[in-house]
Amino acid sequence: MAEFIDPFLMLRALVSVKFNDYTSLKLCNILLITIYSLIHCLLIHYMFKNLDINLAVRYVPMIMFLTLVIVGAIFSVAIEKDILEAQVFLFKANWSLEMIRKDAQLKLERKCRIINICILCVLLLIFATITINAPLFGSQRELFICIQVFEEYFGKWSFIPYYFYFAAFPFLYYDFLKLWMSFVYAVLEVQLQLTLVEEYLFETYQINSSKEWKNLQDTHYQQQIKKSLRLCITHHIALKKFVKMTVDLTIKVMPFYLTIGVLILISFFSFIINFADSMSNILKIRIFMFSASIVSITVLLSWIGQQLVDVTSGIFWSLVGAPWYFWNLENVKTLLIFLMNCTKNESIVLAGICIDYSLGISILRLSVSYALGLFNLRKSSLD
Repeated sequence: MAEFIDPFLMLRALVSVKFNDYTSLKLCNILLITIYSLIHCLLIHYMFKNLDINLAVRYVPMIMFLTLVIVGAIFSVAIEKDILEAQVFLFKANWSLEMIRKDAQLKLERKCRIINICILCVLLLIFATITINAPLFGSQRELFICIQVFEEYFGKWSFIPYYFYFAAFPFLYYDFLKLWMSFVYAVLEVQLQLTLVEEYLFETYQINSSKEWKNLQDTHYQQQIKKSLRLCITHHIALKKFVKMTVDLTIKVMPFYLTIGVLILISFFSFIINFADSMSNILKIRIFMFSASIVSITVLLSWIGQQLVDVTSGIFWSLVGAPWYFWNLENVKTLLIFLMNCTKNESIVLAGICIDYSLGISILRLSVSYALGLFNLRKSSLD
């Protein structure tokens, strides 16, 4: 079999960096997470100590966002070994694009390029959002409560934790980014491989119209069908095993991502609704980019979850269209076994909640409705 050339090489490079293989780098990573966790505890303590509806509406968005990043970074370190093991398993099982005909290859490569461009746009948006929040582009006092906390607790030395907080944040965020991008990369690879299986089956079904029923007596044709079906079944079983590994890892972090993610969207929309009139221009840009980044990540993850459902159902329908009436009894039995293995669509479900299009729409709708509720609460408290 030809060597597999990964069309998602950018994502593969992003999620396959093994910083934690080196003891010194792993210790630095753990130390960074610990320091940010302690700072975060200090910020939350300050918030409860000075509890106020205006203070909460203004600063909770970034408090919740940092909570998600820290939780993601902790999970990234904790399950990194499992993620890398799943990736190694997939790399060994992957089919090359040369398994299918040339025109199908070109079509699939074009689709992968479009997906890469879309994901690159999301990554660039995230990078721009982190950059625009650097101290270089103006004060963050309107958005980050850490500034006044550092001034109160560290006095004239507050500039040290202040600059550390913003300078080291991209390194912390990378762990969080690598975690959810590993999920995106895994599903895209599964989608690619299952599409290859579909195309391979479609090519297997091609029959010379002049000898349709003669194929029943053609030993060579029946052997080719047998070989192709068994090859596809073997690959499909390997992909199902990889999908199970991916789903098991995703289920571990899904409750935290869903809960904190919804709270982030609610708090950001509430911030925008309450302070839209009094924002400075730089704050408007920062809030817009933060909101765009969060929404784009939500849409991307919902789309990826839906792809997992769609591609696993596609194999079933490609098998249903097989010209089984030209096959011998042994091949028909093999086809039925394959069909039985494809009756269940793979999906990521926790407590009845499935990651798909409907989840993304529900989260956005819920966030806007709660944000409006918080706006009315703040308005009534001011009155």
